[in-house]
Amino acid sequence: METKEIKKKDKIVVLIVGNHDSGKTTTIKRFEQIHDEANREIRQCRIGWRKSVQLFLGRLDALLAMIYFIPSSPTEKHTHLSILLNNFLPEMLLMAEQLNGNEYNATIEFLNNNGYHIVEFRINQNANGGTWDQWEDNNMGNILLSRVTEIGNAFRNFIIERIQ
Repeated sequence: METKEIKKKDKIVVLIVGNHDSGKTTTIKRFEQIHDEANREIRQCRIGWRKSVQLFLGRLDALLAMIYFIPSSPTEKHTHLSILLNNFLPEMLLMAEQLNGNEYNATIEFLNNNGYHIVEFRINQNANGGTWDQWEDNNMGNILLSRVTEIGNAFRNFIIERIQ
């Protein structure tokens, strides 16, 4: 009997999906603020590398991750993901995408075709206080903190799985 080796996907993308102005970029910005090694004040969240992301805060502070951020979705930029990445395929990617956006299907297809393990979080329109629900002024901080924790867990679990 022939056995087939199952290949693990060697890259991860955490995809934050939601409607326009639903908090996708704010979520990514808060993730950066909490996990930035230098504790810099983050005023704007821009596309590009973050070289000093501490995913294991308080446990392994010396272990830093390099994650590529795309806080404004390909749909909102009217640009295909391959162009935003400039034919580069980062191992770890944190990005936003518009729910039912013009580029959403192309983004998913590109990620699948290039060996990405996709972890997708969808922001719901209701305001029931859940982690991925729309926030209200009185629960924004708690919701963002919960989102940051889930995003961090996705990256941490990927790293731990890859080294086992």
